Amino acid sequence: MMIWVNRSVLPMPLSPVYPSVYSSFFKQSSYMHNPFEPLAFRAMVTPDYPAFYDGQSTLNYAQLHKTVVQVSEKLAEAGIGSGHRVYLLLPENLAFIATMALFHRAAVSCLGIAGTDIPEQPEFDFVISLQSSSEINGIQNIVLSQEWFNDARIMPGLEPMQAYPSAEDICRIILTSGTTGQPKAVGLTPALIEQRLYRNHLVWGSATGNDLNLMGHSSIGGFMGSLQTIQAGKVVLLPASADAFAKAIRTFFVTSILSSSTALFRLVNSHTLSAADLNGVREIRLAGSALSPGMISRIKQICPQARIFNVYGSTEVGAVGMTQISKPELVWKTAVVQPGASAEVVDDEGRAVPDGTEGIVRVRSSGMVSGYMAGSPDNNEFRGGWFYPGDRGAFREGALCLTGRESEVVNLGGVKINPAEIEAVAEQMSALIDVAACQVERADNLEKLALAYTADSTIPVSEIAEFMKARIDASLVPTEYFQLKEIPRNAMGKVKRQELSRNLSAVLRSGS
Repeated sequence: MMIWVNRSVLPMPLSPVYPSVYSSFFKQSSYMHNPFEPLAFRAMVTPDYPAFYDGQSTLNYAQLHKTVVQVSEKLAEAGIGSGHRVYLLLPENLAFIATMALFHRAAVSCLGIAGTDIPEQPEFDFVISLQSSSEINGIQNIVLSQEWFNDARIMPGLEPMQAYPSAEDICRIILTSGTTGQPKAVGLTPALIEQRLYRNHLVWGSATGNDLNLMGHSSIGGFMGSLQTIQAGKVVLLPASADAFAKAIRTFFVTSILSSSTALFRLVNSHTLSAADLNGVREIRLAGSALSPGMISRIKQICPQARIFNVYGSTEVGAVGMTQISKPELVWKTAVVQPGASAEVVDDEGRAVPDGTEGIVRVRSSGMVSGYMAGSPDNNEFRGGWFYPGDRGAFREGALCLTGRESEVVNLGGVKINPAEIEAVAEQMSALIDVAACQVERADNLEKLALAYTADSTIPVSEIAEFMKARIDASLVPTEYFQLKEIPRNAMGKVKRQELSRNLSAVLRSGS
């Protein structure tokens, strides 16, 4: 869908586009009262800089500003105003435009996670989607058709930005990935967003060139990444196809890729990018899941000039830190904790354990939320000013090193097994690119330990089994092996372990 894209269609405006209300915010506010403010600032200071590209549309900051305000004015005609909660069922490029327009109206936005239903809590007042129905799940639906955009195009585009009642009012809802159950709603305020933006330059974004963010705006990394891009006056790149990705990299001097491992490999496996396309990439920052030596080796083959960083954080806390993975054998490092964030490893009683000792990970930061929104499941993750993400780990050589998830420990015949321990050994086999361990149920109803893996060629199961037996306790050696085209992971790259277990168990029961 075109967003009236041609620069000749949207010339630099001759009439004032930036009401003086913006200046009063910039001069008098000790906090950012609206995440729209950086866009307004950039439209005033660098109006002719490229700001937005999705493979079809190229807009500079003046054009992006006017486009967003026009969409905001059109949304007001549909009844959306300050404080309304709006659920977005849109592709990335349109979701970004709609999000900025809803900020302009001081409304609350939430981009849905692909493949999930609209949650019952928190309640939403509107849905914006491409679907033609007037309602979705009983909620009024605003259809973003081409006709709708054509009507928005003739709006004045002059309405001033509305401020949220305070910097502590929720302006964005992020749904957690929900890998261990129901997604939970995290409410971000302008003040929290500002604090996170202040810290994020340490882990997201390159000093030179543009950043290609593959995280997705339903995630905290994708959402904050685009806001940081605007704050830095760079171009928000949201290519809608693999061909557009290649064009974006060539056209906009992309030097840094921000991604989950899953999204990066899907892009690479599309075979639309050549080695020449990626030759200018100097940094690859990966977040959302643990990395394997096979993944690092594969990335270094694709982008030999790039430094690879692992980023650790959460929706609830924001960025916690990162570390450079200079060699495949260093994947055991998760993050060096950054300024403005804290991490501890504690025992079951909440007492800090010595370095090198595994325990429960807890984190906190400036910009963290104090809890989930009303209606979300509460498993006591927030305690004593800390957030407990459910990770286990230890500090080694100054870095936080994750060893697994508390909730993923399985009980097999009375033996507690951490799938991460098995995966850490399997990852040492250079022929395996990606691995995941899980519990499965055979046709005889016996529960067994399974290892799923991906590889560029067929690997005999006997080779993998012998490799495992030589390096791990016999009780931890899987008895079932499955070579897959792809390990099921969510948008952040985390293994969908329950789904994997169900699928592999079904294969065993069917005898195929």
